[in-house]
Amino acid sequence: MDYDSPKTERQKKAVNQAKKVFIILLASGLSIGVIVSVGVVKLMDYFGLTDKTNQMEVIREKINQEEP
Repeated sequence: MDYDSPKTERQKKAVNQAKKVFIILLASGLSIGVIVSVGVVKLMDYFGLTDKTNQMEVIREKINQEEP
C-alpha cells in the first residue's frame, strides 16, 4: 500500500490523523526529555557531582590513609 497517495477519503483522514498523533507524541517526548535533563543537571550541581576533582589530592589522601 502506498501511503503517500491514499485512494479513499477515509484513508486520507487516517493518514492525516496518524501524522498529527506522531507529531504530538514526538513534541511531547522532546519536551519531557528537555525538562528531565534540566532537572538532572540541577540535581548534579546540587550534590556537587559536576565539580572537577584534583586526582592527585585524592591519590595522596588514599596513600596517607593506608599508612599507619
